[in-house]
Amino acid sequence: MTFTSQSAHPDTKPVNGSATRIRVVAGALGAAALTAAALLVSTPWGDRYSSSADEVIAYEHLDTVPDGAWIGMLTNGVAIAVLYISLGLVACHLVRGRGRFAALLGALAGTVGGILSAMGNLSFATFVWFASRLSEDVGRPLVDYANDNPGHLLGATMAGFFLSTLAQLALATALLRARAVPVAAVAAYLLLIPLQFAPIPGRVIDLLQIVMMALYVALAVTVLRRPAT
Repeated sequence: MTFTSQSAHPDTKPVNGSATRIRVVAGALGAAALTAAALLVSTPWGDRYSSSADEVIAYEHLDTVPDGAWIGMLTNGVAIAVLYISLGLVACHLVRGRGRFAALLGALAGTVGGILSAMGNLSFATFVWFASRLSEDVGRPLVDYANDNPGHLLGATMAGFFLSTLAQLALATALLRARAVPVAAVAAYLLLIPLQFAPIPGRVIDLLQIVMMALYVALAVTVLRRPAT
């Protein structure tokens, strides 16, 4: 009886439920982007680590690692995972015609990339926390061994960053093809993506990523302000 009653009114509760769900997802996107932006401003982990340097972790640098580095990296990892998962869902909601396949691929790549980034952030932060609290005769050989095996140190983080970048390109292409959001905003976003790979100072990269977070917040607000359909 319950199943028959619900089926007789296909245009009521399912629509309202769908509108509520996408607003929750958009809210998660905005909250995650704001969290990531706040962390980029405050940088609780200190200076950026360079994956292209001869030594990813300099043992002498561990003395300057802030106490809040572990919780900052953990929070950032969770925020990035939520951001890419919710971004993919929002894009798939907005792209109904042209670009649907790109949106689906982007959502899948972003989900996996976000999860890998969160895992990589947590494992890296945990390693640095323990290494910074060991005596030098134990900590220095451990850091040297980690630097000799960068794949295990940064593998998940780099894989997550690579997949997230592919997701950004695919989702931006989908939104552009569908004309779901202003073209100028998507074009600006596409210009920012390759700049992350440019040899520029860390704080400049932080600024670029803060701008990208602002665009995510704008996308979330756009979805939240749309009438329920």
